[in-house]
Amino acid sequence: MAARQLALLMAALAWFADALGEPTIDAPASAGVGSEVAVTVGGTGNPLDFVTIVAKGGREGSYGGYQYVRKPGTFKLTAPATPGDYEVRVLGAASPYPTLARRPIRIDAVAATLEAPEQVAAGAKFQVKWSGPDNPRDYVGIGNAARPYVSYVYAKAGNPASLTAPDDAGEYELRYFLGEKNTVIGTRRIIVGGVTATVSAPAQVAAGAKFAVAWTGPDNARDFVTLVKAGTPENRYERYAYTSKGSPLQLTAPDEPGDYELRYLTAQSYATLGRAPVKVTPISASIEGPAEAVAGSTFAVKWQGPNNVHDYVTVLPKGAREGESGNYRYTAQGNPAKVLAPLAPGKLEPGFVAVTVAQGPAAGNAVEIILDASGSMLQKIGKERRIDIAKKTLTHLTSSGIPAGTPLALRVFGREVDSCQTDLDIALGPLNAVAVAATIARLEAKNGAKTPIGASLDKVADDLRGVRGERLVILLTDGEETCGGDPAAAIEKLRKAGAAVRVNIVGFAIDDQKLAATFRHWSDSGGGLYFDARDAASLDQALTRALQPAVELVDGNGQVVAEGLAGDETPLSAIPGNYTIRLKGRSDESKPVQVQPKATTTVAL
Repeated sequence: MAARQLALLMAALAWFADALGEPTIDAPASAGVGSEVAVTVGGTGNPLDFVTIVAKGGREGSYGGYQYVRKPGTFKLTAPATPGDYEVRVLGAASPYPTLARRPIRIDAVAATLEAPEQVAAGAKFQVKWSGPDNPRDYVGIGNAARPYVSYVYAKAGNPASLTAPDDAGEYELRYFLGEKNTVIGTRRIIVGGVTATVSAPAQVAAGAKFAVAWTGPDNARDFVTLVKAGTPENRYERYAYTSKGSPLQLTAPDEPGDYELRYLTAQSYATLGRAPVKVTPISASIEGPAEAVAGSTFAVKWQGPNNVHDYVTVLPKGAREGESGNYRYTAQGNPAKVLAPLAPGKLEPGFVAVTVAQGPAAGNAVEIILDASGSMLQKIGKERRIDIAKKTLTHLTSSGIPAGTPLALRVFGREVDSCQTDLDIALGPLNAVAVAATIARLEAKNGAKTPIGASLDKVADDLRGVRGERLVILLTDGEETCGGDPAAAIEKLRKAGAAVRVNIVGFAIDDQKLAATFRHWSDSGGGLYFDARDAASLDQALTRALQPAVELVDGNGQVVAEGLAGDETPLSAIPGNYTIRLKGRSDESKPVQVQPKATTTVAL
C-alpha cells in the first residue's frame, strides 16, 4: 500500500510541476558511451527549451547534442564518447541558456570484441563476428596507421558483418567504432595478402570491333577489365566490363587506332593486377549513292565496311562537324541502306502537318523518370549546380506537367561513390505531387559516382510491371554510360517484350556531339525522341515536351520522312504528296494525310 501511495504522490507532484511550468527530468543513473539515452522531460513552458548532456561542473549555458522540448515527453540523446560524470540539463530557449532543471548521470566505458580470419586476400569479402553495444551508427571497419578505415559496414547490418579487404597487401586492424565521434572500442590484427591477375586478347583488333578478353584473377565484387591508351596513368579506366560476367569478356575497340593496354583493375582503388598490350588497327569504309536525290524521298546507298554494332550511314550538309548526324540508316538494316533525303527549302515548296492526340499528354499511361545523380551533375551552369536545376525542374514537372493520379515511378542512379547502384526511389503508384517533391528535395549527387544507364533501363520492365497502357520512360542524364552496361540492348529488350514502351532521352549540357548522336539513336530505337537542354529554361521545356506523344510521317514505301510531337508548335514538314501519320512506331494508331504545298493540314489521332 505504501508503494502505491508513493507512486500516486510522485504522479501528483509531476502534474503540479507541469501545471506550474517547472521542468522535471527523468533519466537513467548511468549509460554506456555512445548509447541512446531516453530522457523524459515535463513542465517546460517554451517550445524552444531543449535538453542536453554536459560534463558535471560544465559551465552554465554549454551544451552538446540536444533535442527541443516542444511538449512534455521522452527524448533520445546520444551519450558522450568519453566516460565520466555528467548531467542531463534542460536549458532555456534564450541565450545565455539558463539551466531550468538538471539530473546527474554516469557514462560508463564499454568494450567490443572482433573475430575474423588471421589472413584474407586483397580485395576479398570476409566475415567478422563482433560483440559490442550495437548503438545506432556504430560500425565495424578495417584500417591501418594511415587510414582509420578503408572499408566499413554498420553494425545494424547484421552479425557477422561482411567486410571487403583493402587492395594493398599488408598488416591491418579490424576496429569497432562508436557512431559518436568515431571512437574505437575494440580492435583485432589481420593480415591482407597480395593477389595477381592476367588478361589476354588478340594482339591486334580492328577499330570499333568487338573482341574477346580472357582473364584470371580474384573476381572480387565489381572487379573489371578495361582498355586504355598505352601510357595512361594508373588507376584510370575507359571502356570496360565486369569480371562477374565471366571469362572471356566482350569489349569493343575504340574508333581511334593506336597502341592500347588491357588492364585488370580492382573495384576499390582501381589497382592494376594484370595487363597486356593490344594494337587497334585502322579500318576503312566506302559508300556509293546517287549524285542527286529528290528532297524528302528515299535513296539507296551501297556501303562497304565493318558493319559493327550500331554503325550507320547518314546524310548531312556539306561541311558538317564530325560526330553530327542527320537522317540515317543502320548498316544492320541492309545493303544498300535506304536513306531519307533531307528537305531542301527553295527547290520544292514543302507542306506541313500539325497533329493532335485526343487523350492529351500521358493520360491513362504510366510514366517512369530516370534521373542521373552522378558526380558530373555537381558541375554548375551559371551559379546553380546541374543537380539543383534538375531537382527544381522535376518538381515543377510533377506538380503541374503530369496530371495528378498518373501512375508514376522515379529511379535514381549515381549516389554512391565508385558504385553502379541504381535505386527505385518512388515505386509505381498514383502521382502525389507533395510526396514526390519531398523525395526529390532529399536527392543529392555524389562525386565519384558512376553512370549505370543500361542497368537502370534493365529495371524498367519490373518497375512498371502490370501497366496496361503505354509506358513512357524519360531518362535525364548529362553523361555517358560508365558501368559497362548496354543501354541500346536494354531498350531493344523492352520494345521486344511486347508492351507499348516509349523511351525519351533528355541530354543535359551535352557538349559531345558523338554522345548526343548516340542518345538520339537510343531514343529512336525506343520509339521516342532525344531532347537537348542547355540550361534551366530549356530543361524545363525539354521535360515538358518529352511528355507529349511522339508522331511520325510515313511515305508510301513505309519510310519515315518526318517525326515530331503531337501538339507541338512546330508542325511536321514534307514535300507535297500522300502520307500516313501515326504515333511513333505504332501502325495501329494512324491516319492517311495529304500534304499540300505551303499549307498546314491538321490531323487528330
